[in-house]
Order: sequence, then structure tokens, then C-alpha cells
Amino acid sequence: MKKNWDLIVAGGGTSGVAAAISAARQGCKVLIVEKNSFLGGTATGALVTPMMKNITQSGENLTQGIILEVLDRLAKTGNSATFEDGNHGWFNPEMLKCVLDDFCEENNVEILFDTVVLGAEVDNKNITAIKCWNKSGLSEVQAKYYIDATGDADLAALAGVPFESNEHQTMSLRFIMTNVNLDAFARWLEEIDPDSSVTSIDYHNFESILLSTAHTWDNLGWKLRPYFSFAVREGVLKEEEDAAYFQVFSIPGQKNSIAFNCPRISSDKELDPLNAEDVSYAYKQGRKQIRRLVEFCKKYLSGFEEAYVSQIAPQLGVRDSRRINGLYQLTEDDILNAKKVEHPVAKSNYPVDVHAKEKGKNELKHLPPDQYYEIPLESLIPENIENLLVVGRCISTTFKAQASIRIQPNCWSMGEYAGKYVADKIKN
Repeated sequence: MKKNWDLIVAGGGTSGVAAAISAARQGCKVLIVEKNSFLGGTATGALVTPMMKNITQSGENLTQGIILEVLDRLAKTGNSATFEDGNHGWFNPEMLKCVLDDFCEENNVEILFDTVVLGAEVDNKNITAIKCWNKSGLSEVQAKYYIDATGDADLAALAGVPFESNEHQTMSLRFIMTNVNLDAFARWLEEIDPDSSVTSIDYHNFESILLSTAHTWDNLGWKLRPYFSFAVREGVLKEEEDAAYFQVFSIPGQKNSIAFNCPRISSDKELDPLNAEDVSYAYKQGRKQIRRLVEFCKKYLSGFEEAYVSQIAPQLGVRDSRRINGLYQLTEDDILNAKKVEHPVAKSNYPVDVHAKEKGKNELKHLPPDQYYEIPLESLIPENIENLLVVGRCISTTFKAQASIRIQPNCWSMGEYAGKYVADKIKN
């Protein structure tokens, strides 16, 4: 491929798509290089639905821009919805793939699917080309500017950007069950949790049911706890593996389906998402745990009697991997003290949310009421490459800070800002 681009975005997840569209709207010639056969990253490939809430107590939506355009288009076909708490990020991951295709086409963003970035040529602190492989073979693509939206800082690492990757949260392998009687499940949850202390149910516009419920191995008053205890005693579930974390959500546009934010992958050691053997183990172990969870749901949860697995995510849910060394490292104190910055790329009030391997080591630290922090542009700029920005969960942060910035709304905002920033750089 001999074309020269203004901007090449490595990775077509939420931050990558936002960056590409944002830059293209400023007149840039943009290419997305995407390893999967679809856009959306963890939202579509890892089935991470819905997006986490990013709204202040006073009702201010901290995430604006392209994300709202995308969700609005999905809503017009019944494939996204706003929960009664104001969270607009409930969406159908399959239809999100299609809508992201449409947005890129409408904004003249070109895409190479099934294409892996293999290397980067660097000269005088600038990337001059990136090496790719796909069914056409090996090739080089060139641009004036590059954005790494791979989630794992793959391009940055190939270009020699220093990074940290010394701690890891647990990974998940999400799945969907279909043919669930949502009405029966919702009514049963209302019976066992009449105060809605751990369950949220929204009979959305009297047309569909948006609901969520959860259970963890920590004794926090979970209403599903007796059912997990029965299942462990009867050998249906393994306590240390399957009962550690359980969370489910219904899906707009899939009226009889439930998305599972579990299982968290169980292992005797800490798994490294950058280690091929660990990743391969995680897929196999996850599918074993899924089969046990399916048996549990069908046996113990009302509404699941005739349900079946309709999809297992083709991509692991990875909460963290590399974190680049940037011009500024965002810290846990910055987040919890609601720090404001000169060049904010995103606003967030999501807590520091650590999914730990060991019981009792999970963390969930919230900001002060009605406060938010800002992610600085300098955390997106690598310390040693001048024509590269990094967006998504692999920006320059500490481990604890990364546990807050990693959610999809923040990734949308980071990407959109980065695309406009690069376009301004190219114009000037």
C-alpha cells in the first residue's frame, strides 16, 4: 500500500474510532488499522456492555461529543437506551459494529480490517512508517501523525516508548445468554430484593426491561448469596473461581438476552495480558467457568430455564496492560482529589476500581460527592516520540489511576480530543 496519510490510527476501538472521525471532520486523510474484523474494541469484541456511568450527582453528563451521536443513532433503532439513573450507555454490541462502520464511511475514514501492526520505523524521534501484515502480505503505511489506540500500547512499544506493566487486574471472558424470560427474571429479582439494594430494574418506556444485578465473594449483602452458597455446596460452582464475581445486564435490542460481566479468570498465579501463554490459558479457563455459570443460572435463577449461550466474546476483557511513560503521569491522588488541568482531554468521576485476584483485595474508592477529575493531554504524549499520541486505558498513569480512567466514556473523550489535536497540528 503506497498511499500517504495525514493520520494513521492503530486500533479501531472506541478511542480509535473517535480519534479517526474527529480528525477526518477537520479535513484529515485518515486510516484505521484494526486487528479484528469489526470496529468497537472491547465494546464489541469483549462484549463490555453497558458503558459505565459518567454523570455527576447533580446530573451533569461528563462525556459529550461523538459518543452521543453514536448512541443516538443506535437508539433510533432500539439498540441503545438511557437507564433511569441517567446512564445513556446501554447498547447492543452487535449493532454497534454496524453503526461504527457507517460513521467511518460517512466521514471518509478508511479501514484495514484483519490487519496487525508488526513494527515501527523511527527516525529523529518521529515514526516514519509502520509495518503491517494482513492477507495481502507484509506492507508499510506512512502518515504525518500516528495515534495508538490498541489498548495495549502496541504501536508505542514497537516504536520504543518506555512503559510500565508491573501490576495487573483480573481479566474476564464475557458471554451472552439468550431465550431468557426477562419479565420472570425481573419479577423474581424484585421479590428477593424488594428494596433494590443491589438490583436495578427499569421497565424502559414499557417496551423493554433494563436490569442489572450482581454478587461477589465479599459479604456485602448480596441478595443472590444464598443461591451461590447452594450451588457451591452442590458442586455446580467452584467458590474460588465462579462465585468470586458475578454481574449481569440486559441488552437493548436483544429483548431476551443477558450479558455477563464474568467470569473473572481464575488462576493460581497473576496472569499477564501481554504473555501469549497466559492469554491462551485465560480463554480456555474462561470457557470452562462459563459452562458452570450457565448451569448455575438454569438451575437457580428464575427465567433462565430455557436459556442458552448465544455468544462467547472472541476477545478477553483486559482491564490493564501497558501504561506508557508520558509527559505527565496521572495518579490516584489526582483522581481522588478531583484535580483540574490546563489541557483536559476528558472529565470523569468514575471511582478507582481494582478487580484483584485475592479475596479482600478489591478496591472501590469514590471521588467526593459531585466532583470530577480531568485527564491531562500530557498523559497522552509519549516522552520520546513527537508524532505519536496514545489514547485509551494505556495512557500515562499509575496502576491505581488506570483503574479509573479505563472506562469507555473516557476512551471516547480521549480519542475525540486526540483526533482534533492532531488535525490542528497537521494544519499548522
